[in-house]
Amino acid sequence: GRVSFLFAADIREEVEFELIGQRANLKSTVLKVAHHGSETSTTQQFLAAVDPAVAVISVGAGNPFGHPSPEVVERLIDRLGEDNVYRTDEDGTIEFITDGERLWMGADS
Repeated sequence: GRVSFLFAADIREEVEFELIGQRANLKSTVLKVAHHGSETSTTQQFLAAVDPAVAVISVGAGNPFGHPSPEVVERLIDRLGEDNVYRTDEDGTIEFITDGERLWMGADS
């Protein structure tokens, strides 16, 4: 199918660069942003390699770590547009349904 997801877990920029250097096929429709949107990941180069249409930041409201990083949020919005960046602390539960060719999305907000 044409729809794909990349769940970046807690990778840091070093791993992002390693994946890019290995010429891994990272292109994905949906990116689950690494490490709750921490400043330690989601580099410009990684975003260019993934080239997502939608990004999701899984993060708790009022977390003590200050996630997501404002710089990461700005980087995502600059690349994808504000309507294509979702945060669980603001948008609540985010659901995706796909048949492999098309993608449907819903959020609490």
